[in-house]
Amino acid sequence: MPLNTLTPNLMVKDLHASMDFWCGKLGFSYAMGVDAARNFVQDYDPKADLVWCHLTLGDAALMLQRADNMPDDVAEFAGKPTGGTFTLYLQVEDLDDLHARLKDVVPTVTPLRTQFYGMKEWYIKDPDGYVVALGQQAQA
Repeated sequence: MPLNTLTPNLMVKDLHASMDFWCGKLGFSYAMGVDAARNFVQDYDPKADLVWCHLTLGDAALMLQRADNMPDDVAEFAGKPTGGTFTLYLQVEDLDDLHARLKDVVPTVTPLRTQFYGMKEWYIKDPDGYVVALGQQAQA
């Protein structure tokens, strides 16, 4: 089975708060969205009643879908909490700079540290409880 892409679709409570985290803090860009009336929204509007959006950063992609809309696609998610028991691992260019800018504005799950396998990592939490691992090859 050839695989073209893998794009997580995160169930979120407040799509605009999640956009602030992913775009405002981590640098993703809004690619497109869908509003509650099922209209495509090409340009981000913080006042739009968005239920879903697609974000990109380089070759990485992420989708966010409002929790009250998610059961339209996956009925099993009705009434389930957001967050999950997994991490989203993002390799970044300058982890020290990112840490310096965000350490006081996002919740830390695991402090910045260098792992035995040669990666410097910092684990944080997004507004819906998803754990985001930020990693960079450690300097020798």
